[in-house]
Amino acid sequence: MLVKNQDINVVMFDLGNVLVDLGSIEQMHTMLNTQGDITEVWLKWLTSPAVAAFDSGRISFDEFAERLPKEVGTDMDKETFKARFKAWPKQLFDGALALVDSVKPHYHRAILSNTNAAHWPRLMNEMELAGHFHSYFASHLIGEVKPDPSLYRHILNALQVLPESILFVDDNQVNVDAAKALGIQAHLARGVEEAKSVLSSYNVLLGQ
Repeated sequence: MLVKNQDINVVMFDLGNVLVDLGSIEQMHTMLNTQGDITEVWLKWLTSPAVAAFDSGRISFDEFAERLPKEVGTDMDKETFKARFKAWPKQLFDGALALVDSVKPHYHRAILSNTNAAHWPRLMNEMELAGHFHSYFASHLIGEVKPDPSLYRHILNALQVLPESILFVDDNQVNVDAAKALGIQAHLARGVEEAKSVLSSYNVLLGQ
């Protein structure tokens, strides 16, 4: 296998649909009042003003649960929406933690996720992602969301590394493109096997 650029210092993972199973697209259709394929639905999610406000920590869970149904034109009541939304991340994909732990120890492991106050505790505690990374970049704690370049610049400043020294996997092309525009070595990956394939091509996993 042709090994790519080896100037990597940081291996950075998105969570949803890379390490974390978000279930079927039908759940998103219900929350967003949408139809269409996964790419179209995720684009609507990423461009939603209510989602951006919640994922950047600017509004509460209650306000989000009132705003998003109105924004997309559904009559779902607030408490039903909150329960469904909180339960949206199902579990880690099989092999997710094993993949993270197989990154060679001299690399800095990081998370970069558009997430929120409703999901973050579940991701860290219930799904036991806490303790497997060196840096945790959560949009709601930083105040910026992907694909805004300011979020990527925040990470570069926090880590004090060059963009090309970061290897990043994300499940949305718009986020990948935004990272690439700043020089980050970003790749589309959905699920553990695709993420493993990308990381393997850079020779950053144990046993290579």
